[in-house]
Order: sequence, then structure tokens, then C-alpha cells
Amino acid sequence: MARAGVLLLTVFAVALAAPAEADAQAAASYSCTPAPTDCSNWRNTDVVLRWFAPTATDVNNCPIATRLSAEGVTNWDCGVTTDGVQWAWARATVHIDKTAPVVTAATPSRLPDANGWYRRPVDVAFAGTDATSGIRTCTTATYSTPDSEGASVTGTCTDNAGNAGTPRVYPLRYDATGPRVTSGKAVRKPDHGRWYTRPVKWRFKGRDALSGLAGCPSVLYGGPDGRAARVVGACGDRAGNISLRGFRLRYDATPPARPAVGVQPRDHAVRLRIRVASDARRITIVRAPGRGGTRDSTVYRGRPRSFTDRHLRNGKTYRYTVVARDRAANRSRTTVEAVPDARLLAPADDAVLAGPPRLRWTRVRGADYYNVQLRRDGVKVLSRWPARPKLQLRGRWRFEGRVRRLVPGRYEWDVWPGDGRRTDARYGDRIGGRTFVIPEAPPAR
Repeated sequence: MARAGVLLLTVFAVALAAPAEADAQAAASYSCTPAPTDCSNWRNTDVVLRWFAPTATDVNNCPIATRLSAEGVTNWDCGVTTDGVQWAWARATVHIDKTAPVVTAATPSRLPDANGWYRRPVDVAFAGTDATSGIRTCTTATYSTPDSEGASVTGTCTDNAGNAGTPRVYPLRYDATGPRVTSGKAVRKPDHGRWYTRPVKWRFKGRDALSGLAGCPSVLYGGPDGRAARVVGACGDRAGNISLRGFRLRYDATPPARPAVGVQPRDHAVRLRIRVASDARRITIVRAPGRGGTRDSTVYRGRPRSFTDRHLRNGKTYRYTVVARDRAANRSRTTVEAVPDARLLAPADDAVLAGPPRLRWTRVRGADYYNVQLRRDGVKVLSRWPARPKLQLRGRWRFEGRVRRLVPGRYEWDVWPGDGRRTDARYGDRIGGRTFVIPEAPPAR
């Protein structure tokens, strides 16, 4: 008998060479138990070999039934003859392997994801050896759940005789669950009320019950703006899992648009027409020079609106700075200048009128009367001395002994303040001059 380790199970019968004249001799046949009866393939139990010789023959080494138990490859030759001279030989080959293979190795398909921990499914391939029939197959196992520090996969190998090796356990650490981000906090208080107006650093804390917390890096938040802005914190565990959590904050680093300020100088006053952006909540108006001889003064503080500054000195230049603030106290500003003085008010300069206008101007302190002069196309046609800062023109009037009418043309009017009696003819500086136009009437149809 001969023993050999092979990968493929083979059973064969070989007729030994015999002289040519023995070709007519009939060789014995055989069978194996358990099946297959042709004795093919490897077996992992004892085998009963039975020989069947032709009738009227002599046999050599052909027992009716023989139990074979030796592991390896057994060759059994049986010869028969009908005349005692010429022999016909047959060979039965039996393969027996009762010994299980040895599982020698378990190899993961990749290295751990981080710090010896897996966080994604991993395949483990097992390998083994078998000295007799050889390895037929070894298992490949996949681990994907549950999370565990003591996780493992089990595999084995099977030889060509069907023997299974003792299972081998491959230990591993598996954590596919991210840590908890438990808290997040800014390193400083809000800049104004509950609002942050400049970049702020946040620190975070976390917890991981399995592989352990690796860290939670700080974050510098610098936008976008929002009443419900969100800063996102991240924590990682030692297996490489990362978890995120958002925390709300109020953030506004953008000042409102600069206020639009229109200036209307008046007699001893300045009117400021102010328009601000929708996010501006309060305004402050600072005037220079200030009150009581100070360098500057705050003349208004409150909700956005237009403002009139009174009790000013005519002819003096005043600088106004309008500061707009939003909810987060971000500021923008606009600076304008104005010189209060007596001025003409109505009608507007170069106005086109359908009838006699009412002329109006600002009151001049100390004036006892005013002199109003009207010219048409450069020629004076009226001079009046009203006591109040207004004069209603008529459709006709007398001037220098002649009747005058408000006919179509271009008119210029000027006003001077007067002091004392009219006969004294003491006049101050001209308050101003404007023009208006009386157009031609459209032709009748």
C-alpha cells in the first residue's frame, strides 16, 4: 500500500500487464462499501473491499471481503487464471482520510480602520493544511454587527474526504457607532445682548462608551449672519467614527446700510430727512459744534425718524453725523453739513403756475417788515412791504401809476428784511430770489 496527499479524490482500477496470449483471460471485478461502489473519491471511514472472480478460475490475493482502515492510498492487486499458467490482474485503489485538517490562519481583507478598531464590515478568510487528502475549501466570514470590543468571527476548513477542521476564532474590535456630542459652548459671552458681532470660538464635549472618545476640535464661527445661526460641532471616537451636532446662536457681523440723509436748511433751524435700512433699530444724531460751546452734542437718540434741529445761528456751518444701529449694535454712519439761514419757501424755483401764487419765506428774527420785488422779463412790475413772511399776488395791481396784470411770462421775485420805519430804508441781506412762469393759455377750440 502507498499513502499520498492529493487535492483531487481518485479511485481507479488498473489491469496489470499480462502476456499477449492471456488477453482472453477475464479479470476479477470489485466493489467498495460504503458507496460509491467503484471505490472512487476519498472516504473518511473504513472501507470494505469485495472481489468477484469469474467462475472456474483460480484466484491470487482476491479475498471475498476485506476491511481497509489505513489512511492514505491503498492499491490492491487481484489475479485470476483458468489454466494455472496465464493470469489476468486487476487493481483496486482505495483513498481513506479520517484525520481532520488543521486551520492554520485567519486573514482579514484589510487593516483596521483606526487604532485597531473596525467601523465598517470586514471579511476574514481562513486557511488550513491537510497532509492526506488535501484542503477542499476554507470559509470566509464577514463581520458587520454588533458593536463589541470582544467581537470575533469563526471559520474552518474541510478536506477532500469531508473532514471539517476544528473551528478557529479570529478576534477583532468593532465599533460602527459614532460618539455623542454632549455639549457645545462659546468661549466668551455675546458682544451685545444675545448677539455675537465678531468671530467666536466654540468648544465641544462628547462621550463614547465603546472605543473611547478621540477628541472634539474647537470651531471658530464667523458667519453666516442669522437670528438662528448654527455652529456645528464634531466629535470623533478611536474607531474613526465622527458625529455632528448643531448649536444655535445669534450672529450678526454686518452693519446696516448707511443712512440716507437729506438736508433742508431753514431760518435758525435745520431739517434732516432720514431714511435707514430695515434692520436699523435706533439712530443717534451728533451735531458739531455742540450745545453750550461744546465740541459736539448728541441732539437725538431713539427710533429712526426725520429730525429738526432748532435754535441755531444763521450763517453758521453745522456738521451732523447720523449713526444707525441694528439689534446687534452694529453701526453705520453718514455725515452731512448744513448752514441755517432765512430762505424762500414757495413756490418752488422755476415752478410753472396756472394762477397768482402765494409767496412765502422764512421769518427773520428782528425784521419789522419785508420788501418783496417782482420783475417780469427783467422789468420791475411790483414792490410791496408786508409785515409777515408771505404775500398773495393778484391777477392785477397798480405800480408806479400804472395797472399791471399777471400776464404770461417769466417772473423773478426777491425778498429783503426791513428794520425800523419804512422811510428809514434799513434793509438786511437779501433772503433769496426765485422765479416762476405763467404759461400762455391754450387756444380755444
